[in-house]
Order: sequence, then C-alpha cells, then structure tokens
Amino acid sequence: MSVIKVMDPHLANMIAAGEVVERPSSVIKELVENSLDAGSKNIIVKIYQSGRKKIIVSDDGCGMDKDDALLCFKRHASSKLYDEYQLFHIKTMGFRGEALPSIASVSKIAMETSQDGISGTKVLANEEDINSSVCACKKGTTFTVEELFYNTPARLKYLKSDYTETASCLEIMQKLALSRSDVAFSFYIDDKLSFKTTGRGDDLEVIASIYGVDAAKKMLKISYDSDSFSFEGYISKPELSRSNRYSMLTFINDRNVYLPLIQKAIIEGYGSYLFSNRYPICMIKFRIDSSLVDVNVHPSKKEVRLSNESEIINVIRETVKDTLRLLNPLQKANIDLISKKEAQYIPLSENLEELAKEEFSEPKVAENTVIDEEKQPENSNNDIEVAVDYTSYDEDLPEEQVMTFNEKEEEEEPLNYKIIGQIHNTYIVMEGEDGFYLVDQHAANERINYEKFDAIMNSHLEIMTPLTPIMISFSPSEIALFSEEKQNLLKQIGINAYVFGNNVIKVESYPLSFEEDSVDKYLEELITSVINEKHLSLSQLRQHVIATKACKASIKANDKLTMLEMGTLIKNLFKCHNPTTCPHGRPTIIHFTNYDIEKLFKRSGI
Repeated sequence: MSVIKVMDPHLANMIAAGEVVERPSSVIKELVENSLDAGSKNIIVKIYQSGRKKIIVSDDGCGMDKDDALLCFKRHASSKLYDEYQLFHIKTMGFRGEALPSIASVSKIAMETSQDGISGTKVLANEEDINSSVCACKKGTTFTVEELFYNTPARLKYLKSDYTETASCLEIMQKLALSRSDVAFSFYIDDKLSFKTTGRGDDLEVIASIYGVDAAKKMLKISYDSDSFSFEGYISKPELSRSNRYSMLTFINDRNVYLPLIQKAIIEGYGSYLFSNRYPICMIKFRIDSSLVDVNVHPSKKEVRLSNESEIINVIRETVKDTLRLLNPLQKANIDLISKKEAQYIPLSENLEELAKEEFSEPKVAENTVIDEEKQPENSNNDIEVAVDYTSYDEDLPEEQVMTFNEKEEEEEPLNYKIIGQIHNTYIVMEGEDGFYLVDQHAANERINYEKFDAIMNSHLEIMTPLTPIMISFSPSEIALFSEEKQNLLKQIGINAYVFGNNVIKVESYPLSFEEDSVDKYLEELITSVINEKHLSLSQLRQHVIATKACKASIKANDKLTMLEMGTLIKNLFKCHNPTTCPHGRPTIIHFTNYDIEKLFKRSGI
C-alpha cells in the first residue's frame, strides 16, 4: 500500500503560511506589496491590538472583477507571472501567488474590491470556505484580516508582546514608505495616526516623517549612475549613528532587501569617521536590470542574489568615502545633553576652516602665558617633534605623500586661534573667535601617526627578515582556522606567516615599521584578530594594522606637553585629511561655542 499521498490543499496552505505569515507584520507586508503592484497611490493601514485582533489595508489601485476576486484566493494563482522568462525578470513585488491563500488559511479575511468605484465584489474567506457577493465600494481594494492564527494556537502563543508586535508592524510600514516615496502611506495604531507620508516623491521628506526633522537635516545625498546599475539615497553624517544595523536600509528596484556585503561596504566607507560598534542611518535605492537580480531565493523575499555584487560593493564603498571626505565634520558640545555625555557634529567654523589649509604659521600663545626659554626642555627648539620621529620618512617617498611636521616653514598670516594650555595633562585648550576648543592629545596624535604610516604603506613596503623566525603558539582550533586565504591576506601587508607543526605559526618576515621591542606580542595580536575574523578584507586589515601602530606610537593621556609641543601637535593635526576623528572614530576636537558657554551661565538674552 502506498504511503505517499498528495497533501490536502488546506494543509498545504497552512504549511505555506508558516513561511509567508510569521506574524502580523508579515500580513501587512504581503497585502501592501499587492497594493503597490496594483498601482496604488494612496495606501491606508490600520492595526488593532498589535494586529492580533484586526488588520485593515485599503488602497486606490486598479481593483479586481468578480472572477479575479475569487481566483486570487487560490494557491499559486497570480496575475504577475505567466512563464519561465518572467521568473528571471521579476518586476513586481509579489509573484508566487501564495500570500492570500496562506493568510486565509490562518485567519478570517474579507475583501472588497472594485474597478470602477461603483459596483464591486465582496469575498469572505475562512479556511476552505470562500463566499462572494455584490457590494458598493470605491475604486481599489480593502482587506480586513481578523483573528490571526485563531486556528493555530501554537503559533498564536509564541507571538511576542503587543509592544514588540506593534513595533514590528511599524518597522515594516516604515520600510515600505521609504521604498516608495511617490505613494502616500498612512499608518494607524488602534485608530491613532502613527505616521503619514505625502506621496510627493521626496525621499528626504519621508525620512523626516519617520526619523524626525533633525535626522533629515543630518543626511547626505549620494548617487551613482552607470550602464549596469545606478543608485541614489542618503547616508547620515557621522554624528547620527545607531548601536545596531536596523537603520541601514537598502532597496533594489523598490524592494527592501537585506544585503550584508553591501552594508559592510558602507561601514568600510565610513572608516574612522564612526566609532567602533556604531552604525549609520542610510537609505539607498539601487536600480539594477531585473535579469541580474534573483529574488526567488527566500520565502518572504528578504534576500536576493546579485550577479554584479562585487562591482556594486566597490562603488558604494568609494562613494561613501568620497562624500564624507567633503564633509570634514567637527564635533560640537551639545549643552542640553552634557549630562548624558552625548554630542553632535557641526561643520568647521570659519576660523578652523583656515586651519585645514595645507600650510600653517606659528600658533599664537595666550597673552597671559609666559614661556621661559631657559626652562624649556632640551628638545624644545624650532624643529620640535611630538612623541614620534617624523623625520623617519624615507627620502624616496613621492613628494605628494610626504607630510612635513616641523616648524621650519615660510611666514604666513597669523591664524585666528591661540593655545591656552593643557588640562589634566590630557586635553589641549584653544581659544577661537566663536568659543573654545578641547583637543584630545592622544586622539590627535593618533590621527597624525595614522596618516603618516598610511602614506608609508601606500608608497613602498620595506620588509624585515629576522635572523631567527618568530614562533607564535596557538591552540589547534585557531591553527585550523588559519587558512591559506588568511595567510595570503597577511602577505599583502608584508607578513609572511604559515603553520609550522600542530600549534605553532612561524613568521619569517614582517614590515620594517613593525621593528620594536614588542614585535612578537604585536604580531600575535594581529594574527589572532585575522584568525577570529570571519570576513576580513585587505582594506580592513590595513586599517587595523596602521591604527594599532599609530596608537602605540602616540603620546598618551597624562603626558605633560610644553606650549611649543602643543602648538606643533595642533598644526600637524590640521594638515591631516581627516583631522576631526582618530582612526577608531573618536573625536579629536570638541567645540564649545560662545552660545553654549553663555547658556551654561544663564546670561541675559539666552
């Protein structure tokens, strides 16, 4: 007797519902995507009790006639896909024909639809029971989904709290609104308007509706266009960041999808502008030929495959990097948030924009400061150096890559700032026209050293071969992870290391700039990070190596500096390409404006 039988259609629908309908937000996603495919320009969504009790989705799309209204509840019935060619050229949000029958199998659903806005069709679907009748309704379609998961108590039981489910519904609606700024969305929670968009096609306006006007003011537009793909969108200034990636949104042909490698490229583009474990807000829309995009790889279409992903990754990384280079943000003390230890970025003020020029003059010393030349340290002269021997540059370096860090420069116009002094042997205080500036001496010197070492590695890499190879012990599990790919990655930065025995890695050569007393420990830390990082690019590894080296070579907190050393440090800092953050993303300078100071002291007129 045969044990294999064709599934009952209702059972098959319930199984499909487990993939398509996970929670109330899944229902909203599927119904709103159908509305978008119907050409809707106004979509209203209402949820009650986080969607458990009722979900209403109403649109002004093309609507359906009676026959289509009944067929749409049949499994794999679709108006969007007719042949195999269309499967590989998907241009609609939905195409499988599973959403409506899956929703109907786990809820009580009613649909009213009309093509002319006069006569329409009403369909009531409850599991296998489908009934239709004539009704009067406006042009478009309205779905009412009630008692979700009433017949699957296990799934109902494992829904999250009302707060969590409502948040999930809101997140889905926000992504849909951002994907189509040309459509007006209204979202209600228990009859209270949560957010609304105008449908005027302005992405920044939608960002303001969702994230707030203040966030919209801190967005930077990016765009790119080529024959194979194009994109446009917004990335946040470094001051506006989150502790997770949830606000990093990417859309392909108006479909919100998760693209981990492209997200990684965006983060790499930010580089040292962002502090570690902080992520930007971004909304980037890609236009890619549908033949290069496979959307049929995930039940709920959350992920796609791209034929030209590597090309896109390189372009998006460089576009983000170039956009931020033009910004050059300076962090400003936010007096209202001082108790929370938060801050925001503002553009460089006019007097500091002058500092960013390539040449600098001797900084002014505070008028009330007296420097006794006889009491200066022996190394305090006109060619003073700060913590690092800047003259260690190779003479053969290309002229445009060499940064000069001494005081022997031509006379220039005096700059409009002066050094006040040092507090806690850690922070340098500078006075300017618009308030004062605090400079973190360690972070500032890190930035200087980082760009110095970066110039060296970009020019030519001198390799050191010790008389005796360096042997570093690791656990067998770590040795197993030290693949040939990771060994080749290390070779590209001048480290020749390979497995020697069961638990030893032998290092036969390394960059000459590594030569120091603690080179063994430094190499061990570096190789450990390479072993433990699953996806490490060459650019990330280079940045890690240079940033670590820069940190070790920099002056530290609690190091006392002379006035000339402070002046040299400030001058050298503003010769850097990115003087406002250290290689790890921490600010080097914080600006306290006159307004901030007067506000703190509650002076009149504030």
